[in-house]
Amino acid sequence: MTIRTAKLTFAAATFATALVAGTLSSAVAGSLTSTVDVSTTVAASCTINTATLTFTAYDPINANASTPDDATGNIVIRCTKGASGITIDLGNGAHNGGGQRQMANTTNTAVLLPYEIYKEGTRALVWGTGDSGTVYAGATLDGTGADVSVTMYGRIPAAQLQAIAGSYGDTIVSTINF
Repeated sequence: MTIRTAKLTFAAATFATALVAGTLSSAVAGSLTSTVDVSTTVAASCTINTATLTFTAYDPINANASTPDDATGNIVIRCTKGASGITIDLGNGAHNGGGQRQMANTTNTAVLLPYEIYKEGTRALVWGTGDSGTVYAGATLDGTGADVSVTMYGRIPAAQLQAIAGSYGDTIVSTINF
């Protein structure tokens, strides 16, 4: 190997090392940058969970002869933070007798026990468009991202003498609109 070939070999090795190490500035012709737009939307969304509305044992002869049987239950909703205009509606039940919710005796379904569900503790405002009432609405339902509990106020009127001994039940559909 001649001195000239050795110098060329050494120069080529030095160039390759510099290229790999990234120290040769003349190897990069230029650079460009661009932006990446990232986006999404957050949809209004809600969940609804309804607990049971369980009355104490109804006694039309003694305890409930002149006093209604009152009970409460809760509907728990959770809506996306910022969602508004939320309403909760209650259906009229499986045994509605034309504007009156009723529970049916589980043994003899022809025997019905009238009751109602209200939006407030005084039990003056019927809850549910299916039962000639109105929906539950208001800023308290606006989405916070956390659970919001809404109380149902139930009432079986006093002195329902048609009631026979046994168990009674009804099924109501609760609907959240958002």
